[in-house]
Amino acid sequence: MPASSIDWHQGFYSALKLLFQDYQGALQFRSEVPLNTKQLRIDALIIKEDPELVIPTGIARVFRRINILEYKSPADYLSVAALYKALAYCYLYASIERQSIGDISLSLVVSSHPRETFKHMREVLHWEVREQGPGIYAVQGEALRIQVIESGKLAAEEGLWLKELRPELEAAGIERLFMELGKYAEAAYIRAYIEIIMKANAESIEEVLMKNKTVEEILVKTGLAAKWEAVGEVRGETRGEALGAVNQMKQTLELLRSGKSAEEVVQLYEEKLKALAETGLEPARR
Repeated sequence: MPASSIDWHQGFYSALKLLFQDYQGALQFRSEVPLNTKQLRIDALIIKEDPELVIPTGIARVFRRINILEYKSPADYLSVAALYKALAYCYLYASIERQSIGDISLSLVVSSHPRETFKHMREVLHWEVREQGPGIYAVQGEALRIQVIESGKLAAEEGLWLKELRPELEAAGIERLFMELGKYAEAAYIRAYIEIIMKANAESIEEVLMKNKTVEEILVKTGLAAKWEAVGEVRGETRGEALGAVNQMKQTLELLRSGKSAEEVVQLYEEKLKALAETGLEPARR
């Protein structure tokens, strides 16, 4: 599936919740936060319930009480215009919510290195841009605290969920990712993340499903496999085929790859089941 047709922002929001899952009770998460009009929306907002809370790892080192995050997917990049728009969001949010700009941080999460925008920061805005760690760039010279996160360069131990939110993952990398996802399999918010990974890496996922039973078990725990297996089963039975669990999920991956969400796929086949039942041809349940 083309990267431009995938809703990467949904996966980004899920990745943030995974990244800070140890602080779920102390942080307030909001997605697609509207400002004064429908056209102006912050990609993600993380608010500390306790302003004194310190999260000493990864992208949270620079967090203040209110933390605005803007995300550029693998199909997009951080232009100078996008930089100014993000800055405007911060000041507009401070004005609308009557907050001090000193209590706000801005994180610009990018998939590709923003060479021209960094050059603009240094030469036109006279800001200092300094890499503090793999993929984490501190930006100094503005009233609010700013950082740029190049997700692909992040150390896995500090930003795995953002680092792997991309297409062209190899099968071995997907297996490692799912081993980590298995720790949070019962958390509802990881479903969107898994769906994005599977849409963006359908061929590698199929390879993994054929040889790694543990990945299939993780999908079962998340509740996604049950839906997808049911869909694959109905699809196979309407064709007069008997499909195993892996093949059922492979059949469903074809639909996910076409751009449909898991919920849309399930609804599609529920409608087919209903139509079959009305004609007396509903396939028998195993």
